[in-house]
Parts: sequence; structure tokens; C-alpha cells
Amino acid sequence: MSSVPTIPGQQIPQPHAQVLREQVRELLGRDSDRFPGAQPVSFARNHLTELQRSEYFMCEKTDGIRCLLFLSYIDTPEGFQEIQYLIDRKNNYYPVPKGLHFPHHKYPRDDDKFSFGTLLDGELVNDRVPGQPKPRLIFYVFDCLAVDNLNMMQRTLDKRLGYMDMHLFGPYNNHLKTHAIAQATEPFRVKRKQMHSSYHISDMFRNILPSLPHGNDGLVFTRKNTPYHPGTDPHILKWKPPHENTIDFKLRLGEFPMFDPEDGEDGLIPDYDAMPDRFQLLVLHNSNKYQPFQHDLHVEEAEWEALKGLGQRLDGRIIECYRDVHGRWRYKQDDDGTPRFRDDKKDANHISTVNSVLESIEDPVTEQDLIATENKIRDAVKVMREREAEMQQRKAREMEHRDDMEREGKKRKLSE
Repeated sequence: MSSVPTIPGQQIPQPHAQVLREQVRELLGRDSDRFPGAQPVSFARNHLTELQRSEYFMCEKTDGIRCLLFLSYIDTPEGFQEIQYLIDRKNNYYPVPKGLHFPHHKYPRDDDKFSFGTLLDGELVNDRVPGQPKPRLIFYVFDCLAVDNLNMMQRTLDKRLGYMDMHLFGPYNNHLKTHAIAQATEPFRVKRKQMHSSYHISDMFRNILPSLPHGNDGLVFTRKNTPYHPGTDPHILKWKPPHENTIDFKLRLGEFPMFDPEDGEDGLIPDYDAMPDRFQLLVLHNSNKYQPFQHDLHVEEAEWEALKGLGQRLDGRIIECYRDVHGRWRYKQDDDGTPRFRDDKKDANHISTVNSVLESIEDPVTEQDLIATENKIRDAVKVMREREAEMQQRKAREMEHRDDMEREGKKRKLSE
């Protein structure tokens, strides 16, 4: 586990942010200016069969802050200048501090030309660096919605990633190799998250996850041949080990005990140093209404002292929780022992997500279950790829035949 980073920069005021939301909406051809990012569903037992029906890409689930990175520009008296924005799940915009440069793929050696109209999907995370006391801030990209003003959402995942690699990461990585100063001045490094075949599960658990330089809380499987779908996407599967199955609740503090201050004032007053009578967990239901969860948050006396020591508002915040071996709901802790508050999220989990996570907790798909299905997935993917290759060959023959017919038709007209 590693601590979740904070988004660098100051949040843009809403009037300016709304202008940027409109730009993103037009770029993607959407009717809505809401947060356009896709959201996964929890991995259930039936998804073991789904991995054998369709080909999926697999990557590790980074334990960081989900963001979109918007590459844009501003018009200044000196000309157009490159600027980027991070967009959190609340659809707030944060200008990235200066230092990032994404060369335009047509002019990779011209530092005055840059990529814009690009929207990347990824995770902001703290990477541990050997020999250095401070972590390195990294933005890991796992998908793209647009590149150089070209809407990529209707393309399949493999096509989206291939285009992004060629037109964005190729020029960007070459720029870093030839500009040593650029590497030192970047506010954070941008990296392409490594994708793996869905049947490389054993290697993932044995070699890849143990060597990660950052926190990880599971795997993500994304269907290869579907377009990018804003909102909940049933073709993005989020697997977590049983101990990492968490729910984001809204926290509501109960009543504090009353006491007499004996300072001449009339009546009793709340003792805010003492523990409240309950730590209620709220779940989002339809019509944006919150209802109590069936269990409260369990907090020990020492944990309450630590919570008070934060000197922060507690009531009404989104907090990430898990169920312990005794069936009690506890807050997830960062490396420093503080609660995992999800201030990057506007709302707690919806009841549908809560029920899905509870199902995963009651009937979990374990690491051993995934590994046991690995060979079946490999065999099924092999058949799917053979069929796809045959289909491509058939299309190529049909196109070749059509071209031959057109040439023959032209020859007949010329001879006539």
C-alpha cells in the first residue's frame, strides 16, 4: 500500500471550469457535460465465464486517484501556449503546473508545436523510487477518449491504445530522451500502463504485482472489442482480493455526550472530545437521496483520538471502508494510518454498487479461482483469435475480388 496523492494545482473556479467542460463535451460529441469517464463493475463469479466468451485486456488496479488528463492550449499575446488540466471524478478541473510537453506527432522536433484536443484516462499515483525518500508522482494512462482532436470513443480498445501509442507516447517518450532538463522539470511523469492478455494471471500474481513501485488493490479486465462507454461499463471488470473489497460511504457522526462546563453558563453542552454514540454509514440511493447502511462504522477509542488529531471535518465526508474478519466495518488506512477519505469523489457508492460489492464479499472470486481458470481462458482466446484472423482474411479476399471486378469492368469499357 502507498499513500494516495493529492492533485497538484488549485481547482479552477466554476465559471472557467464550465467553459472547459463545454470544450470537452464538444470534443467528444456528447450531449452532456458531466464527467465522461467510464466506471467498472465488480468482478462476480459469472465473469469467469465472460473472460472465455470475449477477449479482455488485463492490467493491475493502481491504488491512486482516478483522473482524466486534458491536453489543451490558451491564447496569449505571445501566441498559443500549451496547457493541461487534470479532471477529477467530481468533474473539477485543475491546471497542471508548467513542465509537461507533448510534442505534436507531425512536428516531433518542434518544441513550439504540441498535442491538444487530447483526453486521456488514467490514475495519479505515488511511485516509490529506490534510494529516494520522497515518492515520484506518476500519471498512468490506461485509455484515451480523444487524441489530437480525433474522437476515439467509438474505436475498440486495441485501436484506441495503438493510436495513442503512435501519435502521443511515441513523440512524448522521444522528447524525454533528448531533453534531460524536461525530465527534471515535469510536475509528474506520464506513463502508459502496461496491458496483458487476460490469461497471464499466474504471471501477474507471481511476478508483476510484487514488483510494483506503488500500491495495488486488484486487477482490471477491459473488453478488447468494445467502444469507450462513459458511466458504468459492464465490460470493465474490477477484481479485488477479498480483503480489498471496499465500499465508499458517506460518514455521519452521531450525538455527542453532554456535560456541564461549570463556567457559569446555563445548561449542558456537547463534549466534542468524547466519542459520538455512533458513526453512521450512508449509502446513495435513487434521486440522490442517502439512506443508512445496515451497519455502522466500528471505531476504537485510539482511532477516535487519531481522528480528532487530524484537525479536519469528519461529518459528511466520503470514507472508504472494508469488512474485517469479525464482520465489522472499519475504515481503510493509508500508510500513515489516517483514514482513506475519498475527497476526490462527489458522492458515496450507489446502492447498486454496494450490493455488487457485498455479493463479491459473500461469494468472493479468489486469486486461486482466477488461476484455476487461466488455461480455459487461454484456450478460448486462442479460438477467438483464430476466428478473427479467418474473418480478416475473408474480408481481404472479398476486397481483392471486388478490386479485380472493378479492374475488369474498366478494361471492358476501354476495349469497347
